[in-house]
Amino acid sequence: MNKEQTVLEILAIGLDSFSIDEIKSSLKDNRLEFRISFLQDVSDLDGVSRKSFQAIFFFSNRQSQKTIDDIRRIKQHLPRAAVTLISPRPDHHGIVAGFRAGLFDFLTLPIDKDEIRTVIYRLKLHGAIQSGQWNPERAVLHLFSRPENFSSVNDIAGALNQYLGLFFQMEKEISFASGKKILPSLKKKLKLSDHQLKRIDRFLNDQTGLIFGLRFVGDHFYFLVKKGDGKISYLVARNTSNYTIKDILSDYLSNVLRTSLSILTETGKREEIRILALTDEVTGLYNQRKLVEDLEFYIARYQHDKAGFSLLFVDIDYFKNVNDQFGHVVGSQILIDMAAILKVQLRSSDLVYRYGGDEFIVLLPRTSLDETKKIALRVSEAIKAAEFTIENGQKYKLSLSVGIAEFPNDATNAKAIITFADQMMYMSKKSGRGKVFHMGEVVA
Repeated sequence: MNKEQTVLEILAIGLDSFSIDEIKSSLKDNRLEFRISFLQDVSDLDGVSRKSFQAIFFFSNRQSQKTIDDIRRIKQHLPRAAVTLISPRPDHHGIVAGFRAGLFDFLTLPIDKDEIRTVIYRLKLHGAIQSGQWNPERAVLHLFSRPENFSSVNDIAGALNQYLGLFFQMEKEISFASGKKILPSLKKKLKLSDHQLKRIDRFLNDQTGLIFGLRFVGDHFYFLVKKGDGKISYLVARNTSNYTIKDILSDYLSNVLRTSLSILTETGKREEIRILALTDEVTGLYNQRKLVEDLEFYIARYQHDKAGFSLLFVDIDYFKNVNDQFGHVVGSQILIDMAAILKVQLRSSDLVYRYGGDEFIVLLPRTSLDETKKIALRVSEAIKAAEFTIENGQKYKLSLSVGIAEFPNDATNAKAIITFADQMMYMSKKSGRGKVFHMGEVVA
């Protein structure tokens, strides 16, 4: 914030009273004077004058694309404001897309005190940068203080380009496609020495290297940057700031870039391991561990948006006969085919898990009981109509017993709703198998 404007003007869109209290508390802890205005929804922006809001806290539990569209609408109406998204859904890809649409920061519900403190600190930096009172170190903090937000090298390269743009005017850029011919191309085009080429070769193979300085001449800087899309750019930039090139391209910046790239690499490895730990090795569906994790998420979200969900507990009728008659290899292939049919019959928002053996669970977010019954019937009929290949082209028919549970009407915690859906499935079996059952009603 600049010295003339001592009051931080904040616009809160769609926030609940608890979130507002947390934000106020953190602002007071940082000894900031503030004034908060309130809107129920982004659609109410048209009635807001384009006054000088420095910060916007925006709540959304909508689909990613709708949220991104809302962020763009906010930025169009209030282009200088720092928009922080508050959402119960930690959708990483959606958040990255949000940053590209102009998002400043994000918070997940329930709001963590340490995270809101970080956002407030960044808002203070944002005020300094917006008013021109920034320096290279503050600019680095502003652009790279949340390295976990980067989902690709391209994201980090984009932040680096923003940083360089604060100090340099780019006068020339030549792009080179990476590959075996890149070094000869660089040598021919840029007239580089063999010693420079050896150093560039090491740079190209260094996963933690993003920028490579070739030389300084006066206020001009000649360098290479990895673009993250398989290309290398050669750039010539002129320093238009009051800082020296060595101040701008300091060891501090280099360390921050390396840290961001290392976190990106490690996060990717951890995510691969995590996905393996949450995936059934036979069908490729999610497993029990992921089911419990997702149930806890949707139950916690219900406290904020009152959006319920339903479960289908699916059991393959007489599946033991398949294993006994044809063996477990054939049984496993049928499970794989069954998983494929389930995914085709369900919506993109629905989640499918192999619960164990021949049992599957389907989680249907934001789905009414009537709609859940229709989906369950569609799945059941699709399996009855399918022909599963056993041996030598032999076909085999199967059916499902399906139990339905609705949150929060049938149960109010993860274990209880799984148990309830399981009980409904057993009632389906007792009613004659190949049925869909809920609370005394045989749907089919």
